[in-house]
Amino acid sequence: MTKFLLSVLCFLLIAAGAQAQQPPIPYTANNTMQISLEGERSTYDFQSTKMLVRYDENTRKIECLLPIENLLPANDSSPVAMVQDIFFASRYPELYIEVEAPIEQLNAGKRNRQTLNSRVFINIQGIIKEMVIPVTFTPDRNTITFSTSFELMLQDLRLRVPARYTSRLTGRMLFTIHSARWADIRNR
Repeated sequence: MTKFLLSVLCFLLIAAGAQAQQPPIPYTANNTMQISLEGERSTYDFQSTKMLVRYDENTRKIECLLPIENLLPANDSSPVAMVQDIFFASRYPELYIEVEAPIEQLNAGKRNRQTLNSRVFINIQGIIKEMVIPVTFTPDRNTITFSTSFELMLQDLRLRVPARYTSRLTGRMLFTIHSARWADIRNR
């Protein structure tokens, strides 16, 4: 029995070591996202050029990660702390989006832009919303460039919004990703 347990333990250690040696898929930085919160009297716009993007070949999804603290007001009428308060950045510090991307399209090696309806998963305040939206892909060898725009309603996600903002906002949020890029630097 002891030999069996020792064999199993050795196997698990070897398997864990092999798995630990596989480098994680790197992110590509400096991608832009804009979030517009529709208000009763104006639109509150926030943007960041610090969104991280990577492509996971196993799930065939583009993963977008944006620390909420990097969303800054895009105009003078947008309060600095509004987006951090609405997304509860202190408890949920990141906005996470996954975009299904067809591998056959991305590996085509062509520079032709193509707009496809893709399933998108967005995680806000730990709540995941799935939707199908148009995404424009510009594939190239070892690079994926994509753009999309979609809207969500705060009420549909049942997000908790601080009371000081409920009378100022309609609940409509517009997310825009323009020419975000992931470059596979592992094989260069």
